[in-house]
Amino acid sequence: MESFPYIWAAFGLIIGSFLNVCIYRLPRHESIVTPGSHCPACGKPVRPYDNIPVLSYLWLRGRCRFCRQRISLQYPVVELLAAIAFFACASRWGLTPPAFVNSLFLSAVLVLIFTDYHHQILPNVITLPGVAAGFLLSPLQEETLLRDAGDILAGNLAVTLHSSNPEAVLPWVSSALGALIGGGTLFLVGFAWQIVRKRQGLGEGDMKMMAMVGAFLGWRHALLVIFGGSFLGSIVGILAIIFFGKTLQTKLAFGIFLGLASIALLFYGNAFLLWYTSS
Repeated sequence: MESFPYIWAAFGLIIGSFLNVCIYRLPRHESIVTPGSHCPACGKPVRPYDNIPVLSYLWLRGRCRFCRQRISLQYPVVELLAAIAFFACASRWGLTPPAFVNSLFLSAVLVLIFTDYHHQILPNVITLPGVAAGFLLSPLQEETLLRDAGDILAGNLAVTLHSSNPEAVLPWVSSALGALIGGGTLFLVGFAWQIVRKRQGLGEGDMKMMAMVGAFLGWRHALLVIFGGSFLGSIVGILAIIFFGKTLQTKLAFGIFLGLASIALLFYGNAFLLWYTSS
């Protein structure tokens, strides 16, 4: 179905509007259901024709219809990012279960990235249900993402189902291991940092986020995400010290870098493993 990526991208725009609600309300412990969409400044309800993703923002020139307060550019940006994410999943996996599973995963990651950016928190209401969703949906995940990563490391891209390999027979084994290893690795790193430096190095939210990532992507990709997120965070931290006068004690929202690494490795993790083993 050639038109599916475009249809799914349009649906992503709508989901992106809902993600904006989550990003704004969850850190404030507000309901994401009631009241309906309203202006944060004047409280006036947003009219249905003013709630069309991206287009309404352009039509209103980024201002509330009633009080004329500026509307954050983040709203259309998140909507567009969700549409791009949905389009990418549909283009990569077509009209198959992994397209839907990974669209859900990327939606959760977008919420976590922006809430961590604004509030330095990763809401449990996203990460903990995300762990459960990743585990329960793992049989629908792409085979080469959860089950065949070991074969890629061995240089064999063929699908193999050996009874001696529990990950191949039971896809949720890799998901469960991913949650345990993803979250557990950060727990151990944070614990060691606290012992050595006598202060907290990583928040519990980062650990829960990595448990969610591991549940969706499997343990091998989870380890790659931790490495990639740490690398990105280090680069940004060094640049912040050089150009903005920050110090080593400056806290960075690590969830942002884990989220970016998760997105990249969802699409390119297997290619990276293949390149690594062939180099």
